[in-house]
Amino acid sequence: MKEDLVIQQNAILNFVFKSTKVSDSEKGWQYLSLLILVFLSVPIASIVFISLGQSGDLWKHLFDTVLPKYILTTLSLMIGSVIGATIIGVSTAWVTSAYDFKGKTLLSTLLTLPLAMPAYLMAYVWTDLLEYAGPFQNSLRSFFLWKSSQDYWFPEIRSLGGAIFLFSFVLYPYIFFLARTAFQNHVLKTLRIGKMLGQSTSQVLRTATIPLARPAIIVGASLVLMEVLADYGTVSFFGINTLSKGVFDLWLNMNDLAAASQLSLIVLFFVFVLLGSERWSRRTQRFTLKPLDNSSQKKELSWQMTLLVWLSCAVPITIGFVIPVITLFSKSILSKNTWEIQKLWVIVQQTVSLALMASCAACLLAILIGFGVRLQRGSSTKWLAQFGSISYAFPGTILALGVLWPLSSIDNAMDLLMREWFGISSGLLFSGTAFALVAAYLIRFLAVAYGSVDSGFQAIPKAMDRLPRLLGKKLRFTLISIHLPLLKSSLMTASLIVFVEVMKELPATLILRPFGVETLATHVYQYASSEQLAAASPAALLIVLVGVWPVLVINRVFSKNR
Repeated sequence: MKEDLVIQQNAILNFVFKSTKVSDSEKGWQYLSLLILVFLSVPIASIVFISLGQSGDLWKHLFDTVLPKYILTTLSLMIGSVIGATIIGVSTAWVTSAYDFKGKTLLSTLLTLPLAMPAYLMAYVWTDLLEYAGPFQNSLRSFFLWKSSQDYWFPEIRSLGGAIFLFSFVLYPYIFFLARTAFQNHVLKTLRIGKMLGQSTSQVLRTATIPLARPAIIVGASLVLMEVLADYGTVSFFGINTLSKGVFDLWLNMNDLAAASQLSLIVLFFVFVLLGSERWSRRTQRFTLKPLDNSSQKKELSWQMTLLVWLSCAVPITIGFVIPVITLFSKSILSKNTWEIQKLWVIVQQTVSLALMASCAACLLAILIGFGVRLQRGSSTKWLAQFGSISYAFPGTILALGVLWPLSSIDNAMDLLMREWFGISSGLLFSGTAFALVAAYLIRFLAVAYGSVDSGFQAIPKAMDRLPRLLGKKLRFTLISIHLPLLKSSLMTASLIVFVEVMKELPATLILRPFGVETLATHVYQYASSEQLAAASPAALLIVLVGVWPVLVINRVFSKNR
């Protein structure tokens, strides 16, 4: 009888929900989603429109001279960096997934810390350490009694190889995170099956484990490639001519907006190729919640092998995090006139204000998009989610170009109307204020916030949406009274990660910041680019220390999900 009653109740509920028509409130959410989609599309539309303008002979000159070199250098930097990051990320992920040893959890956390170190800070620190006048070469000359650089050979850190070296050690955590997740899902089963077939651990790794984890590794590699493509601080400091640096030079140094937009389209082509490859690589991926097979225990390492694992994994941790932090800390403490407390406090206030505005706005839009996608009415919200998820791939320089032009056009039009009608000038209401900067941050990092909020929405059963509708409640009630309390942890994670990403963002901030406004990133760039690392160290150290928090949050989420 109870089973029959449950079947009848389910049939009634299904009939009610299937017969429910699209309400006016649902249509309102669809229209809101379309408005957000238009907002996110403005930068790309602006770049395409500007690129149709005349650039004179400059573009032809670039095409005949430096453009092939720009493309070749960019490709070389991307390929070299992703190879290095993949080797480090996959090897460390395998060791921490396939074996049990003392301190494994701590080592896994330490391996993710380089993610908190911006690449341009790595460039400043390691250049200061390894250049001719740096402490490392000074020690070599003192020990071997060398007199000048002609007495020995030392690799040049400010080179394409040096940039590849630094990118590999600062970006490998992207691959480490995803590869470790993939290995955790099937490493026990593949090892057990491989041993039954008489294969060694290395054979299982080569023939089964890595092929199964290949989609996750490719996703991590795509993130590494996009970070390298979007970088400006490192390549500018090293004097490497990449496509992103070329856009910056054409726009601000050569004052040719059309040529800069045309070059931006080439960069966007690279971005969409990377995104297409990433999505194609995981087209057959399926995610399940089946528990791990614990019938086969992981191999327990001896203390000798544990020591070897710790020493080998300590290399990327030391290069990517420990040495840079120690260097910044020592220069902050030992150098004179470094702590300009009043000036640094003003910069911190400005940085925190911008980061708070951007993180709050990103979380708000992420909630609206996530709720619109949850309604599953029409295709507009699906397109919105897809488009919003690729915004993180846009380089900051190109995003600044796409944001500044429409806002400056609006400012000029409003100023012209105010002069004609009232005889006064309205000035720069949008392009010369923090509005433009926050808008660029919002478009760039909305994908980060949406990813966290969307995972929170997926954990909420759909039945909790249906019951308020049966009681005659509006969608607004469902979102505010039911969803938001359940999304607290997801929103905190999203806001924290966006906050730190805004603090680290350099190219968009350099271009769009209002007059007299400086952030920690631009403060570091200003001093470090002129070889004054000691003056830049306190602000750089603050960026790194704040950046550690989201890394620890991600590790905690991974541990709970595992």
